[in-house]
Amino acid sequence: MNKWIVVAVVAALATVGAVAFAQQDAATQETAQASGAKQERKNGPGSSGSVQAFVPPDLEWEDNPDVPGVQNAAGVGDPTRRQLYTSFGKIEKGIRFPAHTHPDARITTVLSGTMYFGVGEGFDQAELEPYPAGSVIYTPPNTPHVMWAKNGEIVVQETGHGPTDIELSSDPER
Repeated sequence: MNKWIVVAVVAALATVGAVAFAQQDAATQETAQASGAKQERKNGPGSSGSVQAFVPPDLEWEDNPDVPGVQNAAGVGDPTRRQLYTSFGKIEKGIRFPAHTHPDARITTVLSGTMYFGVGEGFDQAELEPYPAGSVIYTPPNTPHVMWAKNGEIVVQETGHGPTDIELSSDPER
């Protein structure tokens, strides 16, 4: 029952964030039109127009420099700036993403596979919860957490409000 409450709250927060993003975008367009500026529309990951769209197979995956077996892809928005962003992560079967934190809150949606997720500095398999495709997880700012692709590759979408960063645990076994 408690997990369903969390999912409902996260869904509500995601909706509020999407509405705020749309309102901010509309205000930006109105300001640009009022000043006579032309606003460029581009499609594709990381593009900077008012409309940003892409098809997941077109994502440009890059190896994560900190964790072998993990790849990242840009989505929409710029995670280095004070704005809403979405990015993607792919974790190979058997790979554990060690304990880490982010300065911003994150909404993670499992797109494929089953992600084992736990909160805390350690990696205790008994404490990790399985989240299948379609699951949504809200992680508050500065909350240490771990992810594991125990049974197969997982692909996730993460949304937050930048600027963001990642701080890995100093113990690589975590």
